[in-house]
Amino acid sequence: MTQPKKKRISQAQIAKEIGCSQALVSMALNGHTKGISEKTYNAIRELAAQQGYTPKGMKIEGSLGEFQQRTIGYILRSPLKLANKSNFFSHIHQGLHEHLLEHKLKTVYLGSEDDINSSAGSFASHFPESVRGIAIMGEVRPTFLSQVLETDRPVVYVSARASGQCHSVLSNEFESGELLVKHLYDLGHRSFAWLGGGKPKGRHDDRLTAVEAALAKRGLSLEKPAKVTLDGADRNEGYQAAKQIISQMDPLPTAWICLNALMARGAINRLLQHQVEIGTTVSIAAFDMTRVCEEEHPTLTSAGADPEVMGREAGRILTHSLETKSPGLTDVTLPAVLKVRESTGPVPTAVAR
Repeated sequence: MTQPKKKRISQAQIAKEIGCSQALVSMALNGHTKGISEKTYNAIRELAAQQGYTPKGMKIEGSLGEFQQRTIGYILRSPLKLANKSNFFSHIHQGLHEHLLEHKLKTVYLGSEDDINSSAGSFASHFPESVRGIAIMGEVRPTFLSQVLETDRPVVYVSARASGQCHSVLSNEFESGELLVKHLYDLGHRSFAWLGGGKPKGRHDDRLTAVEAALAKRGLSLEKPAKVTLDGADRNEGYQAAKQIISQMDPLPTAWICLNALMARGAINRLLQHQVEIGTTVSIAAFDMTRVCEEEHPTLTSAGADPEVMGREAGRILTHSLETKSPGLTDVTLPAVLKVRESTGPVPTAVAR
């Protein structure tokens, strides 16, 4: 015997089931989100997908499985790409991913700042409907940020800030600078060097300012040849910065602070070639909390917030924004901690005061 064809649910039945007006159901099924909470919008479309509701002229996700693939997109700052993604942002992505899994969301790579800007397609074409929120990893150009904000999704800026424009999550750079300088000062060091770089220079400037403030508090300052800032912030730039200091200063500063662990590794390579002992003749520390600090010897003394915690916090902000539709913006600055490792030690006896 032929089974009777299952009757599909009507808009009125969806409205009754969800507890909203039929007009609201119609708007949601047509893809309109203005004036509808995220929770109600999702509930309407999920129920419609479950019941196979596909009226003529209205387009909803083709299946419940497709509907449930809600994502959070992430963008890497210039010049980063997946092939050369910063070690720091790899940790942030891990934390973001772990938090979103708890909320049945996944991350999707939308591209780098450079990729999206150079694409032949429209800017909006990079942001499919399934992308409910966006995490920008690192400082991008203001014009690019404005374009992302115009996609009308919640945006969180990680390791950068645009007050009044979007959410942000940062490490406490001022606290990190104070922790690093205090640690080295307490070991007897009075001669310091700074090795920095990168573009844009927002994070660089925050860290350098923190170091200089901590030194000034102790009646110290950076000599001009001991303050090196290059365009990049990788191992090669650390190597080149160390090479420059070695060529211009004798005796060398005994305490070197680097923008990140990768620059510190490059600087250590150059110092070792110059037969300088690390942790005895010269102590090196960095603003960093990534695995680069521990995966090679000497291990690196460092300070900063845990980047995986930063990623989880970015995820928390986005999921809260999606669930509550709150118009407010959140700026979170996470506390820094100091990890003392092999790369720092007491000032050499010959130069101790």
